[in-house]
Amino acid sequence: MDQINSPKTSAKIQETAKDFFGKACAIQPQENELPVITRNFRSPGCDLQSYQSPPANSGDIDALQLYRELRPSVALFKMQGKSDGTGKEPAGIDKTRGGSGVIAGKEGNSCLVITDDHVTKGVPQQHVKVGEVGVVLANGKKYLGSVITSDPARDLALVKIDTGAETETICKPAKFHDTVIDPAQSPELITIGQPYTSDAIYTSTGTASQIQKRGTFSNMIQPLPGEDANRDVLVTSLSIREGFSGGAVFDKTGTAVGVNDFQTSPMSSVSTPVTNETVKDLLSRRNDKTP
Repeated sequence: MDQINSPKTSAKIQETAKDFFGKACAIQPQENELPVITRNFRSPGCDLQSYQSPPANSGDIDALQLYRELRPSVALFKMQGKSDGTGKEPAGIDKTRGGSGVIAGKEGNSCLVITDDHVTKGVPQQHVKVGEVGVVLANGKKYLGSVITSDPARDLALVKIDTGAETETICKPAKFHDTVIDPAQSPELITIGQPYTSDAIYTSTGTASQIQKRGTFSNMIQPLPGEDANRDVLVTSLSIREGFSGGAVFDKTGTAVGVNDFQTSPMSSVSTPVTNETVKDLLSRRNDKTP
């Protein structure tokens, strides 16, 4: 994995780009390029987009600059589990799953990461019982994590990983707003995550459009066990893929406004709003507190 450099440098900062099947792309990103999720289900990945800095249009989000700033706050989940026997396969077959997350804080020699609850548990359709929770940070190292707060009602989870002496250098918490963003202003957004099986970072840009109830999308994806169908979700034009679940959605200031939940079409997706209050609430309900 290449070094993640300061946004003030012009050095190449992109890790090795891989397609959606884990194969290294024949053409790797140049210094002003990033792999992007296109609005096309048939794309195999390796789609690159050139970003100039500053943007040619001052109203456009500066994706390359934000990537450089935010990459250290992005976490990739590598889940190890086994088939649970409820699908076509017998129980006990080794399975791997992927997901994304965002660093929300640090304490002592540990780093705290927010992701979707369904990333840490798996979803019924996958017929997988997740065992090991692995988290890969920007230094390319994999750490074992433990779920310290599970919030199925909002499909959120807080994961603690032991980063030891590297905590100060590798654990870079993202910033969050105090209130949910106003989608009526169509704020520009960027999300950074990992398409499942790719083991690489992709970006997607778009705007927020509205706040709706989770149950509005029940015909596409049924609420998960324990999920509140009446909760608010943020509807965006971000194009994501499986594996982006739990990855942060940032505004053009680099502040996290939510985490990806699921794709609704090649041109839209839904995310869970996350604020400073959300982080505090997840921390207050952690299960590893000393009595």
